[in-house]
Amino acid sequence: MSAHAGAEPRLDARSDDIAEAMSPARLGREDLLARLQAGIARMTSSAEWLSWLAVQAKFWKYSPQNCWLIASQRPDVSVVAGFHRWRDLGRFVRKGETGIRILAPCRYRTTVESEEGDDVVIDRVRGFRVATVFGLEQTDGQPLPEMPISRIEGDDSAESFPGLCAFAHCLGYHVTEADFAEPRKCGETNFATRTITLRRDLSPAHRVKTTLHELGHITAGHDSCSFGERSVAELEAESIAWVCCNAIGIDADGYSFAYCSVWSGGGDQAIAQIKASAQRIQAASARILQGLGVAPVGTP
Repeated sequence: MSAHAGAEPRLDARSDDIAEAMSPARLGREDLLARLQAGIARMTSSAEWLSWLAVQAKFWKYSPQNCWLIASQRPDVSVVAGFHRWRDLGRFVRKGETGIRILAPCRYRTTVESEEGDDVVIDRVRGFRVATVFGLEQTDGQPLPEMPISRIEGDDSAESFPGLCAFAHCLGYHVTEADFAEPRKCGETNFATRTITLRRDLSPAHRVKTTLHELGHITAGHDSCSFGERSVAELEAESIAWVCCNAIGIDADGYSFAYCSVWSGGGDQAIAQIKASAQRIQAASARILQGLGVAPVGTP
């Protein structure tokens, strides 16, 4: 599945005593999930996160049809907004830029009677008009807050990657690398071809993390058509990757905390879903670590 990149969040510092008490060697699997939830809560209350969230709320959500129209006219743009919306965000469309034409609904309000006999005011769509938007790349001005997430740097000190590839092979999957056009995409799993594809330019540590994420999808059974929403699958896979990273000595906090929140819709939603998915996360993590020959955290 795809991943995202941006500026690394600044998390609250802990004292040495608390850090020792929360070290992976002292944590059982349930305690690890509690630590994941606490990290998400801290990060999503940070000034960087709230600033990014406030700006995201100003961007409209476009229909699949309008997304296609945007991509067909300007496939290079990242986010789009109208002329006045960009001005509200402190950015200005450059002179001579050609706008992107989309369809905007014409809404009107009407009063209807509810089942209880009360008058209720609702919005109805009675047609569409052509509207013009512009991409971020067509504007100048104040920089937008970046998503508080950054890729993991560092080496694969435990040399886990070959073992992960071997474990994937045991599950019937082949691990390969490729260049992704989407800059935030780090990896994907194709359940039909049984292939895990990793971004070619990842650091060794992030390559391990992404492989664990994709193996999380596989071991948690996310290929089942009856599984559920993608947002739940992404949160579970990243939680599985984070637990496994703790067991093999990779610090994935700055990436995984933000990733889980982005996919779940926020800190509270992420925490609630981790609690609901705890058994699946724990079982998949244990299976991957066993495949690596690593004792699951919290076991003798």
